[in-house]
Amino acid sequence: MIQNFKVKTLFKDQIHERQQFTLSFEGATYQGIFHDDNIQWFHPHPHTKLAEEVLKNLEANIYDLMQEHIHQNLKIKPMFKDQVHERQQFILNFKGDTYQGIFHNEEIQWFHPQPHTKLAEEDIKVLESKVFDLMQTHINQDFKIKPLFEDQIHERQQFTLSFEGDHYHGIFHDDGIQWFHPQPKQNLEEDDLQDLESKVFDLMQNHIYQDFKVKLLFENQQ
Repeated sequence: MIQNFKVKTLFKDQIHERQQFTLSFEGATYQGIFHDDNIQWFHPHPHTKLAEEVLKNLEANIYDLMQEHIHQNLKIKPMFKDQVHERQQFILNFKGDTYQGIFHNEEIQWFHPQPHTKLAEEDIKVLESKVFDLMQTHINQDFKIKPLFEDQIHERQQFTLSFEGDHYHGIFHDDGIQWFHPQPKQNLEEDDLQDLESKVFDLMQNHIYQDFKVKLLFENQQ
């Protein structure tokens, strides 16, 4: 059981903001960074002390705790849920003020008061980056991806997601979807199936792009 879980925000309200956490588990203290839904452990790394399955469960619990922490100042209301024109209305606090808007197709449409009336250009960039990261996390929270044949020529992505109360699984490869059973076409109308496949495509493209950025970052640090 996780004890003494504490979170410290690094570079708060800056474009490279991330979360540093500390926790106690099975008599040991561990620390790390949580950023872009990934955990970067500090030394001592828990894999030196914990079995693989225990470590997986620990990281899953940290993920849930971090989502609670990150979203505590963000409220989201889906509009036109599970329809082709679905979008997200959001409210969040930034530097003492409350801002609202619509997030759709990775773009932000601000409500009044517009942040540019109160914030400097650099602060607006930080705010929009923060909204983008939080919204991607929210959209992806029920979307799970497992790489198959990672870093091999026939690499592909296995995914799981929820849609209209049901869970679906499949493989994404070469911009195509291969559904596992139960096939969504057994439960969905043609328009709903198109909405679902469009959603999978957008989520997978974002995942691949984010993964590509991470790989470039590590390559540039070598």
